[in-house]
Amino acid sequence: MSHYFTGHDSEHNYKEIEYAYQGKRYTFKTDRGVFSKDRIDYGSAVLIDAVIKDRSADAGGDFIDMGAGYGPIGIVIGDVLDATPLMIEVNPDGLLLSKENASRNRVAAEVKDRSEYDAHAEAFKPDFYVTNPPFRAGKDVVLDIIEDAAGRLEDGAFYMVVQKKQGMPSYRKAIQESFGNVETLAKDKGYYVLKGVTGQF
Repeated sequence: MSHYFTGHDSEHNYKEIEYAYQGKRYTFKTDRGVFSKDRIDYGSAVLIDAVIKDRSADAGGDFIDMGAGYGPIGIVIGDVLDATPLMIEVNPDGLLLSKENASRNRVAAEVKDRSEYDAHAEAFKPDFYVTNPPFRAGKDVVLDIIEDAAGRLEDGAFYMVVQKKQGMPSYRKAIQESFGNVETLAKDKGYYVLKGVTGQF
């Protein structure tokens, strides 16, 4: 997979933001060059809530957060569901922030760059896989993520958030083709959480 983001040489611009979910406050350190550095974006919030509600009766396990950024999706889902995230990010600054934010929010997480993840493709079989993909990187990158999830999950679920204007119908079709099934798990203000499953449920 081609990397859709490279690090910047400009000075850092760190800031701290908060996010509240189910009465608990999470704090995240962000920086210039990472997606949605001023607040948790609405799509990520919709994805977090949909995944937690869908898996509330099946807590625990391991999961992949693909395109983790500074880590909010993997960290909140991991904390609420008592699950262990493997957070994948190509931006070197995002990798460092994900590690720091997992530690500050007391979530045991693994953080890897995409090349390291790809080099160990058979080593990790998650229970589920979540992503708010980098749509600005192009359709091929998003389709690669869908294919990666379908190939890696043996008996699990894939969750992706996408806006209708970002091409939701075509990505819904791609999930159907890769998984043999697709479900619209949630819809909120133009954001859709799509789900595909492998194995027997």
